[in-house]
Amino acid sequence: MKPKVLIVENSWTMRETLRLLLSGEFDCMVAPDGEAGLAHALAEPPDVLLSDVNMEGIDGYELCRRVRAEPSLVHLPVVFVSGYPPRADLDPAQPRPDAYLVKPVKPPYLIAQLHAVLQRARGETAKAAGEG
Repeated sequence: MKPKVLIVENSWTMRETLRLLLSGEFDCMVAPDGEAGLAHALAEPPDVLLSDVNMEGIDGYELCRRVRAEPSLVHLPVVFVSGYPPRADLDPAQPRPDAYLVKPVKPPYLIAQLHAVLQRARGETAKAAGEG
């Protein structure tokens, strides 16, 4: 079974491009903004969340913060894909994504990064389960 990726991207063109690029290796779900992405993640948790950063309303950083605040989603890997570098002015306590990729991203690299964060998340989940 393919891992489920939720693509949160405000640009229809980019959202569909990502969906098409990733659909060979992932079961893709899409959301047009952070609000819809959070609702979708809560209703049907994906294996990994792929989000744009600069969106109206809930931006990627706020989406990441809200996801990490949800007990059912706290271990959900988050990957940002943005045309801008990471913000340097973030509060150190602010949750960070598991990976931050700056556009343009070559498809093989994006796919490899998604698999890498999934591997790390599975390892951390298994380790946490073994500690109980």
